[in-house]
Amino acid sequence: MAVAVTHRCARNDDIVNIALLPPMTASSRRFLLRERTSHQHSAVDTAVGSFDTLERYRLYLQGLHAFRLPLEARLTEMPWPVHFSGWRPRFIGDLILRDMDDLNVTVRPPVHDISIRSDLESLMGVLYVLQGSSLGARILYVRARDLGLSEAYGASHLAGQAQSKDWKTFLQFLDSAPQMHMDRVVEASQVAFAVAETAFRENIDA
Repeated sequence: MAVAVTHRCARNDDIVNIALLPPMTASSRRFLLRERTSHQHSAVDTAVGSFDTLERYRLYLQGLHAFRLPLEARLTEMPWPVHFSGWRPRFIGDLILRDMDDLNVTVRPPVHDISIRSDLESLMGVLYVLQGSSLGARILYVRARDLGLSEAYGASHLAGQAQSKDWKTFLQFLDSAPQMHMDRVVEASQVAFAVAETAFRENIDA
């Protein structure tokens, strides 16, 4: 039977009331998210494509900027749970802008305003997408280096993600989080993936 608890978040002692679902094993959360967002994840991978020229890479940067910076900005406005013990992931918006400046890439407006609730489930859902992207960044960094780019020039955001341990840390917090409405976590992840797909398609396919 579902019960309700009060969850205290770190910022300004915000209180978030969470109606709990019946328990599920913590380690199954990541696999549930992977399964229920696989279609959206695949769509983003297709939209990004395989940049094999500097011009395609520049378009990729425009798409990444259009969705990643608004999502990171939204997360900074949300209350963060105390069980994170002060941990925050390394946001890469500044590195994306540095890479765009290196390659003289025009900064275009974000796709649209992002509507995400300020609750634990939404925070975890968006972090699943943003931190999970570090896995793909390792492959993309190899492609970028083949184009003559590096951590020092044009691909600092990929190098930062490829070297990051934030994904493993996030999974630990996902596993140890209080019981959550997993449907809402999935929904937030799907929204984040959809925003990313739109951003890449509008920039790369433009």
